[in-house]
Amino acid sequence: TLARVRGPGGSTPPGGTTSIATVVGFIALTGPVIAIPDDPCAERPPLRNVDGVRLQPVAMKAFLRAQRDAGVSIPVVESYRSCAEQRRACRSICGNPEGCPDLCAPPGLSWHQLGAAIDITQEGLDDPRIFQALIDNGWCQPLPDSDPGHFSFDGCH
Repeated sequence: TLARVRGPGGSTPPGGTTSIATVVGFIALTGPVIAIPDDPCAERPPLRNVDGVRLQPVAMKAFLRAQRDAGVSIPVVESYRSCAEQRRACRSICGNPEGCPDLCAPPGLSWHQLGAAIDITQEGLDDPRIFQALIDNGWCQPLPDSDPGHFSFDGCH
């Protein structure tokens, strides 16, 4: 199956030309985009694992750049998680394994399942170097009031 592909803000990468490669059920455009499987609960996106953090390759590069720019290790408590893990997280967060608005995305719709989201500790949030490095490297904090430790890559999700 072929998957949808998004660039920052839902667009294709700038530059006029975009090369396309098919990668085991995914389409990947060159540039800062992530692969989105048709069914994230049935297909796992391509992932890299560095020191226990699991992200799609382009998100991992941005994470490692942010960590380098911050000059300290970014304390990640969650990165990629399966749909089963998302159900457990939602049950723990809001009591509903199928998700709750503004608190926990339904399984299959979380950017954690795409390998494009991290959750960091309060200590990490309190360090302005970490926060700024994440923002400067393409990460977004979509829910600062209800889920302040959550950052997504490739758009604010």
